[in-house]
Amino acid sequence: MPFNYVTVKASSDLFTPATRAFGDILVIGKGALGSAGSGAQSFTYPSEAVKAYPQGATKLADKVEPPTGTVTSAAKFPVGTEVAIGKEGEAEVRTIKAVADAAGKFTLTLDEDLKSAHAADDPVVGLDLSELAAAISLAFRQTPPPTKVWGIEVAFNNPVWSTALTAAEDVPAQIVMLANTPLNEQPSTKHPVELLAKHVIEVSNTGGDGKERIGVAMLDRTLTQDKQVALNKGAIHDNRMVLVAHKSEKDDVAAAVAGVIAGHEPHISLLLKSLSIEMPDLFTATEIQTYYDNSINWVTSPVMLPGHSLYLGEGLTASPSGNKKYIDIVRTLDDIGFRIKAALIEAVGDLRIDRPGLRTVVTLVQSVLSPLVTRGVIEDYTVHIPLLVLLERERATLSADELEQIGDGRSGRSVDMEVSVVYAGVIHQIAVKLVLKG
Repeated sequence: MPFNYVTVKASSDLFTPATRAFGDILVIGKGALGSAGSGAQSFTYPSEAVKAYPQGATKLADKVEPPTGTVTSAAKFPVGTEVAIGKEGEAEVRTIKAVADAAGKFTLTLDEDLKSAHAADDPVVGLDLSELAAAISLAFRQTPPPTKVWGIEVAFNNPVWSTALTAAEDVPAQIVMLANTPLNEQPSTKHPVELLAKHVIEVSNTGGDGKERIGVAMLDRTLTQDKQVALNKGAIHDNRMVLVAHKSEKDDVAAAVAGVIAGHEPHISLLLKSLSIEMPDLFTATEIQTYYDNSINWVTSPVMLPGHSLYLGEGLTASPSGNKKYIDIVRTLDDIGFRIKAALIEAVGDLRIDRPGLRTVVTLVQSVLSPLVTRGVIEDYTVHIPLLVLLERERATLSADELEQIGDGRSGRSVDMEVSVVYAGVIHQIAVKLVLKG
């Protein structure tokens, strides 16, 4: 072994900025019948959510004598639920057509008469997916699908949405929605979607670094269009909310739209991105214009696109305020803001308020934004630190006021910086003038 006067052992201890997902979803909704709710759980496969949130079961309240098309139960399933009535091996599968409350019991009207007798306390088991499991499964069914979906279960009979939304504050998700909860006129005050809107606004503004998020909700398809657009008001009329109109009879379209948003990077426009739902009827041109004028998205199927698939007709936020008319603008700002803060945290408590220190701060911001320019996410950017401009000048040329600004910055240990980003929006409309000349 040769003799060395100086020995150096090299190792790497590079700073790695924090990262966050750009499209994790949080779904809040009803799980199993009789459930009192549960805390947040994360899923990477829809089958995991189906196991975690079954539809549940109840019991027959009275003996059943065939043939009969009605039974009484201790609890009720929603209308349209497919249930198995009776013990295993003797169960009969029927669909609930109507539900009536009578003296603490529930009368279930079935789509077909029962053909066998069933004793009181025999099970009535739901065979469909719970609202929460169905929403999570539909979000995963989109192409490309989200990477992770979180679920928070609320009580089946008396859901307390405010409590669930409070628990949602600590969930690392960027898109929040309520399962099978269309925006309508019931209840008249404190609608769950309004609570969702207040949640995403408050958490985004005061919830700490990286907590920015958007909310997604569907309109109630049974309402007239005038009533639908009138509901985009108050806290809901905000650029952190996304509303969608549809004519699907059974799918939770808000879950589908949330899945589409989560499957694309923040700077990708949501215009004409495919939706995996069932919707036999489409909106008229007049209806579409009304939705557009009121900052509401719609589901469409343009004749120029082959396959007659369904697509999101626009990528609008619920309010164009703050020049944030489109979903990708809000998400891109959130994403870039997080990236810059994650890079600059290295400077806090380490770099000094002098020329080398502030130049390093500029370099850190450039290390975040330059790759975004290369990838075409943004077109250009500028970084301006007023204090650095003063420090770059000869001290003898500075006025007393400018010297005081330097002193205040150093004594207060605070640096102001402005980052301007040029974001080139995606083409949404093209006007073509076709001229034929002989």
